[in-house]
Amino acid sequence: MAAFSLNIQKHVEPGLVTCGKFDGSHACLAMATFGGNILVHSPHRQPQIKGHDHEQSDRKLAWSGELAELQIGTEITALCTGRFNDDERDVLLIGTASHVLAYHIEDNSDIFYKEMSDGARCIIIGKLGWLPNQVAIVGGNCSVTILDAQGTEIFWTVAEGIVSSLAIFDFDGDNENELITGTQDFEIKVYKEENVLWEAKETAPITTLTGLPNRRFVYSVGNGTLGVYEMAQRLWRVKSKHRVVVTRSFDVNGDGTPEVITGWNNGKVDARSSNSGEVFFKVQLSTGIAGIVEADYRRIGKPDLVVVSTSGDVRGYGSGSTMDTPEPGEAMRDLLAKKQVLQMELRQRAASVPNMYHRTKLAVSIMTTKGAAIVGLASGPGLLIHCAIVFTEGVFDGETLVVHPSKPRGELEIEIKPSKNAPVDIHVKVCVGPAGADLLQVFEMTRQLPRFCMYEMIGKPDEVEEDLTKNFVTAEFADRPQRIALWLNQSLILPEELEIKEDGQNSGGIQVWLRGMRDNKIHCFKADTTGRVTIQTEDSTFAGDIIQSLALYLGLRELSSEVSFPEDEKMLLDALERVRDLKEIDARLQAEAASDTTLLKNIIIRLEDARILENVEEMRKRLVQLKNINVDLIREHEIRMKSYRELSANLKELNLGVQRAARLRVGKNASNMVARCRAAIQDNNPKALTLAIRHG
Repeated sequence: MAAFSLNIQKHVEPGLVTCGKFDGSHACLAMATFGGNILVHSPHRQPQIKGHDHEQSDRKLAWSGELAELQIGTEITALCTGRFNDDERDVLLIGTASHVLAYHIEDNSDIFYKEMSDGARCIIIGKLGWLPNQVAIVGGNCSVTILDAQGTEIFWTVAEGIVSSLAIFDFDGDNENELITGTQDFEIKVYKEENVLWEAKETAPITTLTGLPNRRFVYSVGNGTLGVYEMAQRLWRVKSKHRVVVTRSFDVNGDGTPEVITGWNNGKVDARSSNSGEVFFKVQLSTGIAGIVEADYRRIGKPDLVVVSTSGDVRGYGSGSTMDTPEPGEAMRDLLAKKQVLQMELRQRAASVPNMYHRTKLAVSIMTTKGAAIVGLASGPGLLIHCAIVFTEGVFDGETLVVHPSKPRGELEIEIKPSKNAPVDIHVKVCVGPAGADLLQVFEMTRQLPRFCMYEMIGKPDEVEEDLTKNFVTAEFADRPQRIALWLNQSLILPEELEIKEDGQNSGGIQVWLRGMRDNKIHCFKADTTGRVTIQTEDSTFAGDIIQSLALYLGLRELSSEVSFPEDEKMLLDALERVRDLKEIDARLQAEAASDTTLLKNIIIRLEDARILENVEEMRKRLVQLKNINVDLIREHEIRMKSYRELSANLKELNLGVQRAARLRVGKNASNMVARCRAAIQDNNPKALTLAIRHG
């Protein structure tokens, strides 16, 4: 049961709840409410003397009993608390679409106000292993920015999508924290300084990330999936029709091991084992969960798990307490489901198995044809395939495909079309038996499709397009062609293994022509005897995938390259020019808005004077002027919002272009190229941007 409960009677925005000790000793809740306001709840706040309250009346934060409201005036996109220096008091960080505000609740004052051109979609404060002090990490529009205690930018890098979640924990077990990011482009990455230690693709946008002990972390994605990784190995995952709002780590049952706490948009909160995902406890609130924090809200010397709903309901659960019991009838439903499974198994064991099922086999082949990767199934003599069920991630809607032929057949082909270049694990169940059989044998198998299964090997075209020769990337891998050929055999579905014949001490080179089955584009992969690799392609994303995959296979930590993608360069330079023009327009619109605001204030003063003097004619005149200026302000605001959306889209295009170019290098070469591109974009220097993309 809940240790305490209360209701603040305010709507709370989902995912925008945090907790901190703003005076250094008392835990307070901070949450975003509708209209761009921050609500602070402090149950142990000492009442202030009247003079002091009067002194603070002109400031931003206004207290009313246990509650205080901080008006931001624009949509809040991120919220977190933490400490930068030796000060025991926590700082409140507020992120919006264009700025980050660091605010001191106790002093009622700004610490810094930082403009963020990429916005602030998520913020955390923590200690990274390669930095000496606590820092603020801001995830934005395809970028990650690290700020120090004064709001100075000390690190910036690009991401493949809008950064939606961040976490800090020790990923590799070296007792130093790494940074983990999740994006709306389905990707999870772990950074150590500028280097990417590990990355993985999920099936939907990443919504939450939370570090756990023993080098584990919990993640959730937008399709209702929740899971836990231990380093690069996924331990478990579950999927729900509801969406995860927040994840936390907390020892609910008091056994000394933290559980995975999950808050869902349907109002459910559950606690799961980090080893297996088994549910230990759950509670159900009447409205969706807005946030879950860990705080000593009762001042008993140990933290409680504090749950906040979107309707303002606040409940606290202590460690070792018993949470609410399951819903009536739930245990009976689970037992009946188990009974049904056991009865079915008994019927199957009791049935007579035909002799023809013994020693039967199922042939499985993987090939590329008809514009897709094909899994071919063939049953043994006298048997037919009645049904096949394919489980995989990110390929089918619902992650499952059931193939049920109208008539059982001896052979069956299943098309698989992954949307991204990543290895695909498939689990297949095939029901095999004679025609008209009541009892079928089930074959289960697991296969992995290679990363570039959507590219088929073709002969050299009779005519090579001129555009293909102009678009290329060249890198010195300095490895034997035989090892590169081994990588090609693992990464592609080839009709026969590629072998490099050795001629004395020197071996021959490699030239492979590929056709992408998603877009029918032609690509060429070449490697000479010295390990110099050239990729001719109009798709820089595909080239980056090739470079990263080959470098990982060969164990390379540093790799430079020479790049030529004229169309990509032109798109980036056009985006840079549009960004410059949009910034000039935004500055002009801000000046006009400031002028109209000043005029508006003067008219309001004159209107008040006319009201006091009871000059009705003058009042009518001022009201007409007020209406006209208000219409102008609304129109200018709409223009500014449209300009801002265009600016955000162009900044995203720039950041994605820089990310594509960075993936054509590895290690320091990639991070140095990102830094040069960042400087060129800030200085509005097209020539420097072009040189950075071409030469790193």
